[in-house]
Amino acid sequence: MRIKLVELQESDLLYVKEIYDYYTEHTTSVYFLSPISVEDLKSFIPINDEKYRSYIICTETGEKCGFCYYSRFKPREAYNVSVEVTIYLHPDYTGKGYGKEALKIIEKIIRKNGFKTIIALVDSENHGSIRMFEEAEYTRSAHLKEVAEKFNKKLDVMFYQKILSF
Repeated sequence: MRIKLVELQESDLLYVKEIYDYYTEHTTSVYFLSPISVEDLKSFIPINDEKYRSYIICTETGEKCGFCYYSRFKPREAYNVSVEVTIYLHPDYTGKGYGKEALKIIEKIIRKNGFKTIIALVDSENHGSIRMFEEAEYTRSAHLKEVAEKFNKKLDVMFYQKILSF
């Protein structure tokens, strides 16, 4: 294994913000229109949560190369069998397989914690993430057209889903 996941701490949020800010300002991968605050990150990234987890992705040499987390898919109790997974790599580490490895590890954690379905929301222009999820045997379960707008263009979001077998 070339990477390891280290439990994300509140002190890591500046690093997470740096990555979100890059993708916010340069891509349609993130649907924020301007950089967000660390306080905003705390509102949706689970830290020290018993049920939902977040991690810093580290290379074999211990360098931080991204972050990932799984969070509540929807707030109603019937959805408690499902999680939404999120993976972002620092731009210097994309295209090297780190995301794929992080996805394999976090899937094992999600399965161990008893969840049945993993859902990923991906911008339709994010070809690297689409390829990663499809290679990991996720199924495209929805394609929502023109649900967002950024950089003066309409954006489609795709839902990818993996039903875990036990």
